[in-house]
Amino acid sequence: MPAASPVRPRRPRDPRRLLDALACGAPEQAADGVWVLRGGPLRTMNAYLLADPDGGVSVFDAGERGMAAAILRAAAPHGGVRRVVLGHGDTDHRGAAPALAAAGAPVLCHPDARPHAEGTGGRDYWRPELLPGAVRRFHGVMHHVWDGGPVTISGTVADGDEVAGFRVVALPGHAPGLIGLWRERDRVALVSDAFYMTDMWGRPQDPGLPLRAYNHDTEQARASLRRLAELDPAVVWPGHLGPLTGDVRGVLERAAAAPVA
Repeated sequence: MPAASPVRPRRPRDPRRLLDALACGAPEQAADGVWVLRGGPLRTMNAYLLADPDGGVSVFDAGERGMAAAILRAAAPHGGVRRVVLGHGDTDHRGAAPALAAAGAPVLCHPDARPHAEGTGGRDYWRPELLPGAVRRFHGVMHHVWDGGPVTISGTVADGDEVAGFRVVALPGHAPGLIGLWRERDRVALVSDAFYMTDMWGRPQDPGLPLRAYNHDTEQARASLRRLAELDPAVVWPGHLGPLTGDVRGVLERAAAAPVA
């Protein structure tokens, strides 16, 4: 009769790891030297890791606050987080930034986004009264879930600057100082909230401009989306869901021309 296999004691699960797994998925390759982490229960909050030529990674957009541990863990095999660059200062894009700053990563943004990243997280220019009542109440709760609070900005970036092999492109309108990152060699764009691919409940939708309730200047947002279309990107990764592929330029041009609620 064969000997019974020894019973190995079960290693207790680390509740922090379980919470981290609920807050954020595993990193996915988005392009050469680019990984996306999708956060939140619906995996609609995007943060990007960009391999830096000088070592480590730059984080573009910080997603919601619960993603911080997953971002640090995903960056560790690549040399750790070298810096964080915010696409803009809204609550769901600065969310994990305070925790990343506390771990030693300087946080940068466009000069026009700085007051909002260090301040209200966009609440000073939003118009929630324009939202349907149910959405307004839902977001009133969720912004507190998403937001890690004000973050100290260590420096700024502007149109034409370089970040980990990408060029900074100013795309203001949805938010003051909103920026994207553009890489000419493979026509990859990372654009934060220059357009949405989710509706106000986090459900997938066709690409479109954000609602007026969340825009600082909707007409400026249209012009920025047209600027993005003129780059003729092959793939665009937004701040939520994505990517956008296929007839990217045509889709962006139609989105820029469409009515905005």
